Amino acid sequence: MTTEPAASSDEALGPISSLILIDMEGRPPVAFPYNATEYAYPLLVPYLGGVGLLALLSNVILLAFLLYRRLYKNFISSQFIIHLCITNIIGLLILFPQFLHNLWTGENLWFNNNALCRVQAFLICSIWSVVNFATVSIAGVHLLTFNRIHYDQLFGMNPNHLCYLSWVVGFAVSLPCITNGNIIVYNPALRHCIWGITDYSYKFLTYVLILGVIIPALLSYYAYLKILKTLYHSPIVFQSLGLYKSRFIIYTFFLSPFYQAPLIYITLTGHHTVYGPTDLFPIISTILAYCPMMLTPLIYSLSMVLIKEEDMVITARAHKSTNAYTQVAPGHRL
Repeated sequence: MTTEPAASSDEALGPISSLILIDMEGRPPVAFPYNATEYAYPLLVPYLGGVGLLALLSNVILLAFLLYRRLYKNFISSQFIIHLCITNIIGLLILFPQFLHNLWTGENLWFNNNALCRVQAFLICSIWSVVNFATVSIAGVHLLTFNRIHYDQLFGMNPNHLCYLSWVVGFAVSLPCITNGNIIVYNPALRHCIWGITDYSYKFLTYVLILGVIIPALLSYYAYLKILKTLYHSPIVFQSLGLYKSRFIIYTFFLSPFYQAPLIYITLTGHHTVYGPTDLFPIISTILAYCPMMLTPLIYSLSMVLIKEEDMVITARAHKSTNAYTQVAPGHRL
């Protein structure tokens, strides 16, 4: 009678053992085996670094301008734009340099640190969600402005509190990146720690897309479509106010939800057999995902000039007593 050798502790634990070993070794899983030398693209780094630096300076300049001129006291949307600039600066200072490092060396910056790899993915999802939340907040203010409704009359929440709430929601949406070890992997093609191709990853991606992208995008689309409807139904009135040309800047807002679409598409289909180390499409997709952080200063600077919000008058009216009579200028009707 022969006896089978006892199974080792690693074999008995099976897949659980592999997860434990990964955590103990501190190395994050990878989407597919790769050679770091092949995925190094140092020629692009100086150009992308210059673009990132320009975007960072643009956000800082817009933020400093809004704070120096104290426009946040008269323009409600300026408070959300300030919050958006701060969010962009955080993303460009923390996330974009990591992408440049991975592009320069072809290797994951957190090759030996699984925890920080998860934190990177957590920050990516959080910041993208917060940017979308800030965008829909600004869209709501624009809609209220065109309809001569004050922000406080509709929301009743301090804009700063709403900005804090967007971070809380963004962190809550992205929390599985840290708590679930089956979600995040390093994708050499995208040069980022990001969700993988497991069932857990796809469930998380669906969760993030619905709460962090689709719902804010639908609300933004609703707001700007209502604004365009108002513009096109009364073109002469808005031309006299200098607002009719603002429709051109509104068109650019419709592109916001699509910047991350190529990157999401690659995470669903882009295995190493589809995109090789020399393919530029994954790199371009990653850069496009950062476009909202880079284009914010230009788009919202133009919106402040073209849309010409009259929040100062509306704000002054909102601070009056609800029982007080509103003075009406001669020749105007209530």
